[in-house]
Amino acid sequence: MLRDEIKTIKNDIFNYLVGKENCVCGLLVKKHDTNIQTHGDFSFPNTPKSWQEFLNHDLLQNFDGTLLQYINKDVTNLIETSNNWYIPIARAVELKGRVILHIDRLKSIQICFPNAIYNNNLILDRLNTDIEEINFQDGYKNVNCITYLRLKLLTDVVKNLYSINLYPKKAKIVISWNNRLQVEDTQIVFCGPVLDGTSGAMETNISSEEYIRKRQEEIMLIAQHKYGYRVSSDSKWKEFISHLGESAIAFDLLQAKNCSPVKMYLGSNGGTSKGAAFILYNCARLETIIKAFNEKVDNGTYPALPPIENIDFSLLNDKDEWSLIFNYIMGLPNLLNNCVEFTETKCEFKPHLICSFLSSMVKTVSQYYRRVRILTEPRPHLLPTLFARIHFIIILNSTLKICLRILNIKSVSQMYILFFLIPDFFIVSVTLFYSIF
Repeated sequence: MLRDEIKTIKNDIFNYLVGKENCVCGLLVKKHDTNIQTHGDFSFPNTPKSWQEFLNHDLLQNFDGTLLQYINKDVTNLIETSNNWYIPIARAVELKGRVILHIDRLKSIQICFPNAIYNNNLILDRLNTDIEEINFQDGYKNVNCITYLRLKLLTDVVKNLYSINLYPKKAKIVISWNNRLQVEDTQIVFCGPVLDGTSGAMETNISSEEYIRKRQEEIMLIAQHKYGYRVSSDSKWKEFISHLGESAIAFDLLQAKNCSPVKMYLGSNGGTSKGAAFILYNCARLETIIKAFNEKVDNGTYPALPPIENIDFSLLNDKDEWSLIFNYIMGLPNLLNNCVEFTETKCEFKPHLICSFLSSMVKTVSQYYRRVRILTEPRPHLLPTLFARIHFIIILNSTLKICLRILNIKSVSQMYILFFLIPDFFIVSVTLFYSIF
């Protein structure tokens, strides 16, 4: 089982307020993704009415106060009690009918970094599991169309999510293009069609191979415009462009809910490939920092990276650092749990949530990269911060690559910067060399 700090914190808060553990908190205990500095990391409604299903109805009849008053507690007691929790509360404020909570950031980092290493290794191990119980429906007439490609991509990602969340539970699952399909003792996951964005009809005018080639040609034209025709004969360029084209299409087809249709505007240049390109670009940025640090260690510029238990993580005090730690490193187990709903009557897999997670994550990574210099001068007073940030970057990069691996998208392993122009005048750096993580 993955170690989920977010779930543990919610359960501790819930248990403190109503005396129930492992209860479905729903929206009562809310984790905040944005404006963390002002809205807090977590919050909950401070009105008894919001919690009435867990409280004594008779006592509520004539009670006119806050939830904390109802349970004879206050924010000071909450903070003191939380000192015995897995992750304590550092600050609590009553504001506009809610209690705003800021968790202990240093304690959170000290716990979540080793947990993230454990989780990522466990996920990789499970992704190597052979899942025979999940297949896509046979009999599709046009196996060369883009809808069939989406069906195959979705099947592979469902296998990955199943192996992470449900293995070794046994269940037969079929990924189908037919939303009316019923098979005894089998769960059905519906895969929506790929439509022509202009006509709204099923896209049958172009095969999946032609579509991939079209995307690759568009990227090649962009590269030629920037660097000249030499790129069309360079084997490394061809290898990279082939990779980026396949990654872009996989992202296009997986970023919508699997039961919803995907609209393809084949006449428009570039599709939505800049989403995949931007993710891979930021993966390359992180890889480059790590590679450059290791080279500086090898040539004696920097000392070797100390073990994680010897690092002062209180130096990770930048707002973007905390956002990336709290929302993405700590948030990964919660994300993966939300990607699967599996009961006797319900079978849903939601890879689109991973696409949204990645898109949001790399925006903050890009913002942080542009603003903060990681590889500073090797002065003694700067080294503790450098070491804390390198450990942070390594774990963040691993988290990003795990998500790409779940989507079966190859991740960048080495930076070899080339610049090219994609639609809307967006300049992006890319890399030539990559590997399967």
